[in-house]
Amino acid sequence: MKPYAYEENGKLTGFEVDLISAAARELKLEPQIVSLDFSALLPAVGNRQFDVAAAAIGITAPRKKMVDFSDGYLAGYFGVLTKPDSGITSSVASVKGKRIAVLQGSIEDANAGTFLPGADIVRFPDDNSADLALKNNRVAGFFNDFGPNLGIVKKYSDLHLKQPITLPATDFPAGWAVRKGNTKLAGELDAALRQLVDDGTWLKLYKKYFPQDPVPTGSQLPPYTPKG
Repeated sequence: MKPYAYEENGKLTGFEVDLISAAARELKLEPQIVSLDFSALLPAVGNRQFDVAAAAIGITAPRKKMVDFSDGYLAGYFGVLTKPDSGITSSVASVKGKRIAVLQGSIEDANAGTFLPGADIVRFPDDNSADLALKNNRVAGFFNDFGPNLGIVKKYSDLHLKQPITLPATDFPAGWAVRKGNTKLAGELDAALRQLVDDGTWLKLYKKYFPQDPVPTGSQLPPYTPKG
């Protein structure tokens, strides 16, 4: 899920990897980073297989029944990625009746009916299979986070992909997920996040991995509180 977490030169990197690693250093811990399918993350934390899930996981009421969350540390935009001839325009109504890919278990999946009413939602386990479906005309669009979609645009530059529909995601900030009842770790992560914001580490990583996104300042900086 570039730019959140992806492999480069045989090593996992990305905003999520760098931020949780920085938080671990603040807590004098050595992180062991493991990649999983998105839909497996919360169950793996819930059954104590892992201590923390860091993967742009939006904080929602249903998810808070499964795990506890840190404060929100990332909020951005959703986008519908399409080919130029898809018939999808800046009007949300243009997705009606069209097959739209989503990442299974994502915020987009859970809220597709609200954001894209009338669309025929098709679920995929990861970004690669979803963008391949878009490339091969199995879907008309991919409803995903704005930033990762930019990576897909670059990946398939010959397709001239675009995001005619963008929707603010400020009511759906991402948080680090921890086992239900693990308030000690959640609190320590909150303290680490505040330190990373105060010392400029968070903003440095944000600018590095989201160079085309608006830059938060002042009260727009994390921590964020979910409202939706």
